[in-house]
Amino acid sequence: MAVEHPKASVKSGILHSLQVYPGFRVLFFTTVATNASFWMWQLVIGWLALVLTDSPFFVGLVGFLGGIPMLLVSLPAGVVIDQVDRRLVLLLAQVSVTLVVAAVTFMFWRGWLAPWHLLVGVFLAGTAMSFVFPTRNAMVADLVERNDLANAVALNSAGQNAPRVIGPALAGPLVGGLGIAATLALCALLQLASVAISWHLPARPPRRVPRSLLASFAEGLSVIRQSEYLLALLVLAALPTMLIMPYTSLLPVFARDELGLGSGGLGLLMALNGLGGLCGALAVAGLRALAESPRMLLLSLLGFGLSVIAFAHSPVAWLASLFLFLAGFVSSVYMSANNTLLQLHVDDEVRGRVLSVYLLTWGLLPLGTLPAGTIADGWGAPIAVTILTVLALVAVGLTAVRFPILRTRYPSPRRPPGLLTRERPGARLGD
Repeated sequence: MAVEHPKASVKSGILHSLQVYPGFRVLFFTTVATNASFWMWQLVIGWLALVLTDSPFFVGLVGFLGGIPMLLVSLPAGVVIDQVDRRLVLLLAQVSVTLVVAAVTFMFWRGWLAPWHLLVGVFLAGTAMSFVFPTRNAMVADLVERNDLANAVALNSAGQNAPRVIGPALAGPLVGGLGIAATLALCALLQLASVAISWHLPARPPRRVPRSLLASFAEGLSVIRQSEYLLALLVLAALPTMLIMPYTSLLPVFARDELGLGSGGLGLLMALNGLGGLCGALAVAGLRALAESPRMLLLSLLGFGLSVIAFAHSPVAWLASLFLFLAGFVSSVYMSANNTLLQLHVDDEVRGRVLSVYLLTWGLLPLGTLPAGTIADGWGAPIAVTILTVLALVAVGLTAVRFPILRTRYPSPRRPPGLLTRERPGARLGD
C-alpha cells in the first residue's frame, strides 16, 4: 500500500500518541531519562578530557571512541533487535551503560582516573548505546498505529531533544558548583531510573523463527540494496553525521577558547542547541507534512549546514547561541523527517536491521570528529567546522542530483520484497 498522503490524514494534536498509547508513554519517559543522562555525560566527558590533557585533539579522540562502536556494533545489533524480545535487549543495554558510568564515577572520585581509563569508559558506554538507540526507534512502531507513526517518531525525537536542554543546563553549573564527580553520579542515577521505567514496557516476542546471524544480516542489506529510496535516505543520514555533526564534539573548545566561557557557559550553549532541537521536533509532531516530504529533508539539511557555519564564526556568545539554537531546530526537523520516511517504508520484520544501518551512519561521526580535532589543533575550531560543513553541503547537492526522488514532495516509491506492503496495527501496552 502506498504511503498515505499527509492531507488525507486525520488531524490530531501534538501530543496525540502520548495520549492514546500507554506503551508509547512508557517508552517516551524512559527515553527522556536515558537521554538526560547521555547529554550530561557528553558535557562532562568533553570537559573532563580538556581538563585532563588541555588538548583539542584528545577531546576529538574521546568523541571518536565514544562513537566508533556504532560503526562496529550497529549491524549485528539490528539482527538481535529483530530476533530477540526488544524489551529484554533494551534492559540489558541500559544496565550495561549504568555500570560503565558508575565505574567511571567511582574511579574519578577515588582519584584513579587516567586519560586512558576515560577512553575505555566512553568506548564501552558507546557500545551499549549502540543497542539502546536502534531498539528504542524500532519499538516506536511496535507501540503505535502506522497512521500515527509520524507523530510518534517526532515525539520520540522530542523526548531525545528535551534532555539536551535540561541535561547540559544542569551539568554545567553542577560541574562548576559541585564538581565533576557529583555530576557523573547524577548521570548514573538517571540511567538507573531509565532501567526502572523500561521494566514496564511490553514484551514483544520475535515474529519469525530465528535465522543465522549471517542470513539475517544479508536479508536486511538486500532490502536496502533493492530500494533507491532507502539508499538515498541513508546517504542523507550519513553525510551530515560525518561532516557537520562533529561541531558538537568541539563545543568545549569553542566555549573556552573562542568565546571565553567556562563549564557553565558550555552547558548553556549545549542547552540552547537542545532547545532548538526540541522546538524542531515539536514542530514536526504538529505538522505531519514536515516529516513526510523529502524536499523538506533537503531544505532542512541546507539550513543546518549554514547555521553551523554561522555559529563557528560568531564573535560573541549571544550570537553564537542564536545560531546554535537555529542549528538545533533545523537538524531536528531533518532527523525526524529522515527517521519517519525510513520507518514508513519498511516492514516490521526487517525494521531493526534497517534502523541499525541508519544508526550505522551515526557511527560515521567519529570519522569526522577525529579530523575535526586535528584541524582544530592546527588552524582553530572555526576553520575545522567550516571545511567539513562545506564538504557536506556539496555532497548533499550531488546526492539530490543522483536520486531525483528526493526532489519530489510526497513520493510513493516502488516497494521490493521486505518493504512495507500493508497496514500493520501497532501493539498497545498489555496486548
